[in-house]
Amino acid sequence: MTVSPGRRRYRMSARADAVSRTRQRIIDAAADRIRGSAEPLALLDVAAHAGVSRATLYRHFPSVTSLLDAVAADLLARARFERLLAALEAPDPVQALREVTIAGTGIWAADTALVRNLLGMARAAPEVVPVIDQLERGRQAALERLAVRLHQAGRLRGGISGAVDLLLVVTAFAAWDELCTARGRSPASATAAIVDLAMRAVVADG
Repeated sequence: MTVSPGRRRYRMSARADAVSRTRQRIIDAAADRIRGSAEPLALLDVAAHAGVSRATLYRHFPSVTSLLDAVAADLLARARFERLLAALEAPDPVQALREVTIAGTGIWAADTALVRNLLGMARAAPEVVPVIDQLERGRQAALERLAVRLHQAGRLRGGISGAVDLLLVVTAFAAWDELCTARGRSPASATAAIVDLAMRAVVADG
């Protein structure tokens, strides 16, 4: 019996959808595991939690590193990372700094426990979550760019290097998380405090 091109395309699409759903189920299972602990991730545990075989999991993610990178990438997609990239292009560098800070803390607020434990894993073994290391390098590059723009606009308080150092500390996840946990601030309140600190630390009066 000959299968029509339309039916063939339908079958291929259905198969691709099933593969995509399985991949997402594995990512979701890993994220659930990470939210509960920053201990090393075991692929067999993730497979059991996702309800897939070990062979299926390895077809999608041949290593812990590839799975953790997928979890981090999924988080960024859910938190709309593109908003941060767009904020970097705001014409006014002061507004750009404000919007970048808000967008960055928005990623943390989207799934705080996951971010906290992913960063914990990355600190313990940087090679395990290369996407986190890449994001931190990107954060530094973005802050350097903002400091240069502020300097060029005559709005930077102090030198560029010192301003970048201050921004790296003030806008780090640890600072925001400390306000939420130790100080009992809401995510929105913690974000407002971080934005205020960043502005007071490096922005000169216009």
